[in-house]
Amino acid sequence: MLNKRTIWLTVLGTVLLLGAALFTLRAAERTAPPPSAERVQPPPSAPEESATITDDPTTAPDPKQSADNNVSFPTDI
Repeated sequence: MLNKRTIWLTVLGTVLLLGAALFTLRAAERTAPPPSAERVQPPPSAPEESATITDDPTTAPDPKQSADNNVSFPTDI
């Protein structure tokens, strides 16, 4: 059976938890920037020349080295 002390501690803990949640939500609401009608987007950055990988269309992949050929299944299940 619950005694008065346990009930009061549960009530107090619940009130403190709800107060902290309310305080956190209100603080997040205050720090959020107001929605503006017109947002300015920065131009997309161009990739560096050294970061670009060029494909060699003359080289075909070797089918023997495909990842599909290296699949193994356990046989002792």
